[in-house]
Amino acid sequence: MNTSILCSLKRGLAAFVFISAVASAARAEPPEGPVEMLKNPTPTVQQASLPKPEHPFAAMAGTWTGGGTIELTGEIKENLRCRANYNYGAANSSLALSIRCASDNYKFELTSNVVERRGQISGTWSEAAYKVSGQISGRVQGNHISAIASGDSFTSDLAVTTTANRMSVTMTPKATYVIAVKMAFNRSGK
Repeated sequence: MNTSILCSLKRGLAAFVFISAVASAARAEPPEGPVEMLKNPTPTVQQASLPKPEHPFAAMAGTWTGGGTIELTGEIKENLRCRANYNYGAANSSLALSIRCASDNYKFELTSNVVERRGQISGTWSEAAYKVSGQISGRVQGNHISAIASGDSFTSDLAVTTTANRMSVTMTPKATYVIAVKMAFNRSGK
């Protein structure tokens, strides 16, 4: 018999034996007696409790130093030197702040006390050098606060963004000779 035919027959026989073994295993009778099923076939996965995210006010707590600019009508722009202190009250989600800035011709001392409830902030503010005060309201979202400070003779948009040890504060007053106050701070202590 030809060798190639013999090899083909052997391969065919091997394939037949393999298929027969698999087929008979598939037709095998079920084992006698009850089969115990796993009550929980998938492994139990315990979810790790994630840490509660830090309150946005907590990231602001501490002492900050920096500077910025004050822009006035008549294309006047002066550099500012600033210092800020933020005190976070964890028990009632409050923030007390004090910002002092000065340029060669201007200075201001802004204080504010606000509380946060479900992303909304509200509170009071005052400025000592110009003797103005009023209410503040807005919202906090992540590391950003946007608010409106208003009083009898003053209204200003306010934006604060905190990222790690840096903070930017922008105030944009309405209908005053001050066009904008922009400040950038670095944390100097917490």
